[in-house]
Amino acid sequence: MRQTKVKETLKIFNEKHADFLKLNLPEAINWEKYNLMSVSHHSTAIEGSTLTEIESQLLLDEGTTPKGKPYEHSAMEKDHYDALKFVVKNAKEKKKINPEYIRAVSAKVMHGTGKQFNVASGNFDSSRGEYRTIGVFAGKTTFPNYMKVEGMVKDLCEKVNEKIDKVSTLEEIYTLAFDSHFDLVSIHPFADGNGRVSRLMMNHILIYHDQTPAIVHKQSKGEYISSIEETRSLESMDPMRKFLFAELTREFERVIEQDRSKDKGRFFTLIE
Repeated sequence: MRQTKVKETLKIFNEKHADFLKLNLPEAINWEKYNLMSVSHHSTAIEGSTLTEIESQLLLDEGTTPKGKPYEHSAMEKDHYDALKFVVKNAKEKKKINPEYIRAVSAKVMHGTGKQFNVASGNFDSSRGEYRTIGVFAGKTTFPNYMKVEGMVKDLCEKVNEKIDKVSTLEEIYTLAFDSHFDLVSIHPFADGNGRVSRLMMNHILIYHDQTPAIVHKQSKGEYISSIEETRSLESMDPMRKFLFAELTREFERVIEQDRSKDKGRFFTLIE
């Protein structure tokens, strides 16, 4: 039954993706910039940034720091945007994923908000993309022992690189991206920023295959987290795949509807 629901979600996704492609948005001069800003805004909002979409746009486009908001939230968005542009460059150049690359992305994500950890098991600096040497947990979930992290990340990279040039259909490409996101966030190799880095690695795979970066919207945070927890508890990728295919379908539908509206001048403005 669960697999059937995933297939139904995938069928709708394929239909809306086809409609989305008909818009030829990649030909629009502002589309990539708009989309990258959206990815950064929502990814950091999921992790606690309180900036509105308009505030994010002004920050990333003009460097205007919003008044009355913690500076850390602006730093999160600026650093994520820089990390995303770094990922886009590497993915478009068909670079493969390796541990050093993942650590470099983490360093960019945590550039302005990371810190030095001085612990008995070994000091590390999260702003430099260094692996954690502490135990971490979230809710009832305890993540792998820090001594296993380096080997697990290496194995994940080898797994992704073995498949990345073999996947060809839309379902195969997105499934590899979604599954890799889950695998990396489940390793939780860093003290902070794991969600952002895992979503960036998901988008590396999509951009590598010339697909539009995926946005997990801040409004879907609860459903997103629940899908990860259910995937983990059921030991089945179906819940997270179903959520992410549905989430991207909703984004395609929103963009299609906006494009059809009379007020197309607002399309490339980030709107609450």
